[in-house]
Amino acid sequence: MVKPEKIKNIEILRFLFILSIISCHLRDTLKLFFDSIPWYQILHGSFAQSHRPVDYFFIIAGFFLFMTTDFRQNFCDFAKNKLIRMMPLVIFSVFLFWVFSLFTPIQFPKFEFVFTLLSINCVGLTFKGSINAAAWFVSALFWSMCFYFYLYKITDKKWFNLICACLIFFCYSMYINTTGKMFLNVYSVFNKGILRAFAGIGVGYFISMIYKDNIESIKNWSLNIWQKLGFTVMEGFLLCWLLYYTFLHHFRYKNFLILILAFIGLFWLFLIKKGWISKLLDNNISVFLGQFTFSIFLTHLLVIILWKRCWCETHQSWVIVNPILNLFIVYTVSILFGVLTFYLFEKPITKYLKNKFCARIKA
Repeated sequence: MVKPEKIKNIEILRFLFILSIISCHLRDTLKLFFDSIPWYQILHGSFAQSHRPVDYFFIIAGFFLFMTTDFRQNFCDFAKNKLIRMMPLVIFSVFLFWVFSLFTPIQFPKFEFVFTLLSINCVGLTFKGSINAAAWFVSALFWSMCFYFYLYKITDKKWFNLICACLIFFCYSMYINTTGKMFLNVYSVFNKGILRAFAGIGVGYFISMIYKDNIESIKNWSLNIWQKLGFTVMEGFLLCWLLYYTFLHHFRYKNFLILILAFIGLFWLFLIKKGWISKLLDNNISVFLGQFTFSIFLTHLLVIILWKRCWCETHQSWVIVNPILNLFIVYTVSILFGVLTFYLFEKPITKYLKNKFCARIKA
């Protein structure tokens, strides 16, 4: 399998949109101060679609799944590699929630955490999420990746393309036309989270297929300055539009598929790197920031809950006087705690487990 050159600018997209995920889980904290801080209510509305980057992450994961995976390996080796890459941080996050529940107001559930440790907390077998609600993403990602890997190995490419296209259509259709909480099971079977995963990874597959078939010819494009300017304008417009309507403005249009389509366009423009923005962001700084996103994703909720229960609820007058500083602290601590988790746990434990159990881990 021919692997692509390192696509560094995608990493900055991961980092930017992880800020949106933090915003999503801040909404409950903002509710405490609607009467005292009116613009917190405006922010609460602006964050209505801030959970949407998870769909973008599934698309990115699907792209790299089919760009980097060696499909000659057997299914068990593939599943083992993915579990080693993803589950240690999930287990660590659950452990942190348990530790803090011993001396803070956080309540640790007696049974739900078991489903999280088995990575079955978002496949239609549970009624609600784990203590770490963000862990649903790992469950949906793992099982959908396993499904696509196995299907790709046993199926002719034409049949795989047909099945993949049908999955994208039916999964997005069921998800778009269903209201309610994330862990609701559509028709009592299809969990909303795993519907998002199946659809997003399928989209990522088709992007990878088009990329592999056309990237050599795209590299040979000779563009004049006006054409480069045109690509730059499209990159800038889609990036700003997505950031604005994902978590900087109350997006009232009900069909969120328009956001996913916009991200697909932005993702493709960043892959082919024909505009100045995508080239400018294709650097090691983007890679440096992007490496922290998984740790931030799985630990930020603990920071937000602790801040809400141990500070905001008990020091409301301080929050009212310092509303901007309050948010700055939450975002900063969430990011720094994720960075510390990466260096102190995720990176060393992944290296250790890779050396002990696997010849090679492909993230």
